[in-house]
Amino acid sequence: MNYQAIYMLNLFGIVLLALLFFSRFMTRQRRRLSDRFFTELVLLTMVASAVEIYSFWVDGRSGAVDRVLNLLSNTYLYMANVIGCFIWLMYVDLALYRDRKRLRRMLPVYGFGPAVCVTALIVNLFCPILFYVDEEGIYHRQPLCIVLYLSVAVISVSSLVIYYIFRAKNGRKHFFPIWMFMAPVLAGCLAQGFIYGISTAWPATAIGLCAIHMSIQNQKSFTDPLTGLYNRQFLEQTIAVFDESKDFFGIMFDLNHFKQINDNYGHSMGDRALVNVGHVLREAAGTKGSAFRFAGDEFIVLVSTDTESDVIAVEERVRELAEKFNASTSDPYKLSFSMGHVRHTRGESQDDFLRLMDVQMYSDKEKMHRLLDDENGAEGDLR
Repeated sequence: MNYQAIYMLNLFGIVLLALLFFSRFMTRQRRRLSDRFFTELVLLTMVASAVEIYSFWVDGRSGAVDRVLNLLSNTYLYMANVIGCFIWLMYVDLALYRDRKRLRRMLPVYGFGPAVCVTALIVNLFCPILFYVDEEGIYHRQPLCIVLYLSVAVISVSSLVIYYIFRAKNGRKHFFPIWMFMAPVLAGCLAQGFIYGISTAWPATAIGLCAIHMSIQNQKSFTDPLTGLYNRQFLEQTIAVFDESKDFFGIMFDLNHFKQINDNYGHSMGDRALVNVGHVLREAAGTKGSAFRFAGDEFIVLVSTDTESDVIAVEERVRELAEKFNASTSDPYKLSFSMGHVRHTRGESQDDFLRLMDVQMYSDKEKMHRLLDDENGAEGDLR
């Protein structure tokens, strides 16, 4: 075995993750649950890289204490793999769906495989079914150990299943290039699993975590922090890209009576309403659309289609989802929207495109208020 290469690779991973952890600490990226999951992955990988160095150093030392520490260090490394996969599954689910209630429902599903693996590792301490340390202090894998490696691979691949189910329903998730993490991790784990005497799993995990961190920074730059929708800066970039490559429509939405929600129930309830609008628009946009927070209580969905019926279908889904929310919520407000859509013309300026959407949306708002005036015999505030 090339011990120098093993030590250097893992030291490289430790230094890389230490810098990453320090960067996240300085920018206070540790408050949200998803941030805590990511930080736990970073710390777990740092410790595992250090333990990996020790496990190779102690291997072959025949003292009684050394043999016990060899067994315990390898047990920790396998458990770190399993627990790390479990944390990764939770992180992926929360990053995609932004729904803690859903995550709690999925915990038994995500936790079953890791729980079985951890139980097997605890049993292995007393009955060596996976690996053992002989009287000379040398670590040996048992044939059944390959099942543990395959189990870890299956748990890891489950995150891809979560991602592609989400993508099939909601379209591609920008700034979450899951393969930037999964590709190096799977390659490193499989290499170490099938080639005894090399250490690639934890350095590969460190590289994957750094790749995800860079994507997170891009996401923070182009995402509205309250609603989780894309922001106006990313809207402008997306329109510019679409203008060069495809036909598309834009729909502008205005949340009706938002001022009254703030005035009657407070700004925290207003913020909650905007968050729920984000859920509605994200789900309604589907695979062909992308939802953006344009300004205040105004939102835009870009629909990648040249067929107006697809756009009308998105508008209908928004109305249906709003009605579904209103029927089931205990919040004191109701969601309703004024909306208007226009087709983008190739070469059309962004200002003209946005202005035409606003005109169509405001026309819809005027119709709504005229209906209310007819019903109530009073004039309402259009904005």
